[in-house]
Amino acid sequence: MLPLVDVVTHSTVLTCLVLVVGIFLVTVEALLPHTFGLLGVLGVVTIAALLYAYQLAGIGYWFGPVIATLGLAIVLVEVVGISCHGLLTMLGSAAIGTGLFYSLGAGENAGIASTAGITVTLSAMFFALKLLPLSTFWRNSGSGNTLPLPEGLSLKDVDQGTVGIAVTALRPFGFVMISGKRYPARSTNGYSSIGSKVMVTEISKQELLVSVQQR
Repeated sequence: MLPLVDVVTHSTVLTCLVLVVGIFLVTVEALLPHTFGLLGVLGVVTIAALLYAYQLAGIGYWFGPVIATLGLAIVLVEVVGISCHGLLTMLGSAAIGTGLFYSLGAGENAGIASTAGITVTLSAMFFALKLLPLSTFWRNSGSGNTLPLPEGLSLKDVDQGTVGIAVTALRPFGFVMISGKRYPARSTNGYSSIGSKVMVTEISKQELLVSVQQR
């Protein structure tokens, strides 16, 4: 065990590789349905094992994982629903990067690895929150946060090509008003603010797929 710890903790390449793989597995778990938490657990264990190796080698600082965990919690607060225009995400990301830096010993090796880790994290978040929900794959896989259809409404009452107004922000999920009725919808071509004009392009079993009309 100790020779392996020594090899990993003194190799920038291996440290970056293990960290990126761990983050990748956690990201895949968050994005794909029907993984039963296995990939997420494996990703967390991978990252935890790396940080523990640095602790075992006497290189990492004990407070590093604490700061990184706090940063992740801050990011999740904004992702889950408390919008601060990205401020919490930036603050949390900075905390994650700082936590990883000290977890890996605060040296040159730590700087390179933590930079790689935070870059992968931000790239994965951008892909997950901005690009993937708009993709055909995401829609067809049944992933995402489909909003409930209000009782008494039927999507069969809406025709393709009907124009409506977004009564909530579409990110890309939200609600639109059509003929005085509020329907759950998903934007297929971008995010929009309240009051945006949308057109129904497709009707699925659970929601309306709409295209945001450019002003």
